[in-house]
Amino acid sequence: MNLKNNNPLSKSDRIDELDIFRGFAILGIFMVNILVMNVSFAYRVEWEAEQTGWYQQLSFFLLETVFYSKFFTMFSFLFGIGVALQIQRAKQKFVYNNSFFLRRFGSLFLFGILHILLIWSGDILHLYGILGFIILILFQFSARTLLWSALLIFFFPFYPLIFEQVIEWFSFDYSAPLSSLSREEVIELKHHGSYFSGVILRLKEYAYAMGIIYSGIMPVALAMMLVGGYIVKKGWMENLYQQIIKITPHLLCTLFILLIYRFLLIYWILPSFEIPHGTALSIIFSTFYQLSDVVISFSLLLLISYLWNNNIATHILSSIKNVGRMAFSNYIFQSVIGYVIMRTFNGYEFFSTSGCIILVFSIYTLQIIISKIWLSYFKFGPLEWLWRCISYMKILSIRKRIKTIK
Repeated sequence: MNLKNNNPLSKSDRIDELDIFRGFAILGIFMVNILVMNVSFAYRVEWEAEQTGWYQQLSFFLLETVFYSKFFTMFSFLFGIGVALQIQRAKQKFVYNNSFFLRRFGSLFLFGILHILLIWSGDILHLYGILGFIILILFQFSARTLLWSALLIFFFPFYPLIFEQVIEWFSFDYSAPLSSLSREEVIELKHHGSYFSGVILRLKEYAYAMGIIYSGIMPVALAMMLVGGYIVKKGWMENLYQQIIKITPHLLCTLFILLIYRFLLIYWILPSFEIPHGTALSIIFSTFYQLSDVVISFSLLLLISYLWNNNIATHILSSIKNVGRMAFSNYIFQSVIGYVIMRTFNGYEFFSTSGCIILVFSIYTLQIIISKIWLSYFKFGPLEWLWRCISYMKILSIRKRIKTIK
């Protein structure tokens, strides 16, 4: 079905819990991104070795356990739910339009490219734009097909090998442009380089991270999006919390087992045994470690859902909900403020690990305040509004109607 009279879906279709999840995911994504903003990909290991002291080690432990690789999987899962819900509701209201989703994902890809060129190299929007076209096709299949596809994609072990073969075929050394710069040269460019030199540096940083993006992040993100689509097709969103309660024992049991596995892998297996990179054993260890990241992500969402549905910390969660309603705008705002701090005010490589954590919580608190004020006057965040206008090909109303008492 492809009808021309496609109109925005009602605001009442929003699910508060999903907005809280998104707001929480935005915090976690920024916690990881700030470290990348603070020090170049190429010299991350060298910088980490300089972070000495028990409080820095404690900060690293917190980041590794709670944040690293947890929140992009969480946000990908929520992205999949959001797209699946939008498709489902559009079909129910007989306004499904393929061109709408093509514009939506195409514009998201372009937003991501501009984000890389103008602000920061660690963008994920362009990746979501690419994957959007894939899930638009896959979401036409049954829930069972989506689940099995997600499992196959997640556990497929040869993405790094395929990526390297493709890169070799193109004869492109993606790490060379950034690796050719010394750490001192990168710091000089970050602190005193022109804006144009910053664009060139961001392209080099993006190229350096291509292996991680396309052989690591992309497959996991796609798998999580398909899991989100599976949940929508199974009808779980009609009574989300009850479905969460049903799977809680299984999830917590899996979490317990995988946490033990993580501890043994980090503190016993890796320090005690030499496991060559790329071997079957190293791939197995890496895959199950990644699986533990996913289970931790879902467990964090479970905890938030429990708090919200049992009226615990509702004031804090409501504030996070406002950030989640403006997730797109807040994501870009974090990059802008990070750019200003790291380049305009020469903050690059100034912050320690614990300093980065404090900085993130300070900026996120500001986002909570700004989001609440903005949404008291407007229906959407500014970039959400622009994205919707492009998607629907019409100028939509953004200001709220203030009711007056006569």
